Amino acid sequence: MENEMNAAAETFQGSKDRISKDIGGMVSEASDLLKSYGGKKLETAKATFDQAQTVVTDTAKQYADVTDEYVRTNPWKALGIAAATGVLVGILLSRR
Repeated sequence: MENEMNAAAETFQGSKDRISKDIGGMVSEASDLLKSYGGKKLETAKATFDQAQTVVTDTAKQYADVTDEYVRTNPWKALGIAAATGVLVGILLSRR
C-alpha cells in the first residue's frame, strides 16, 4: 500500500513537473509572439512617421521657395504685407 502511494506520488510529481514545463514553454512562446507583433507594429509606425516627416519637409521647402521667389520679385509688396501684419499683431496684443 505504501509503495502504491509512493508510486502515485512520484507519478503525480512527474506529471506536475511536465505540466509546469509545458506551461512555461507556452508562456515563453506567447511572450516571443507578442514581442514579434509589437516589433512589427513599431516598425510600421516608424515607417509611417518617416513618410509623414518627408512629406511635411518637402511641402515646407516648397512653400519657402515660393515665398522667397515672391519676395524677390515683389519686394515692396512683401515689405507692405510684413508691416501690415506687424501693425495688426501689435493692435491685437495691446488689446489684451
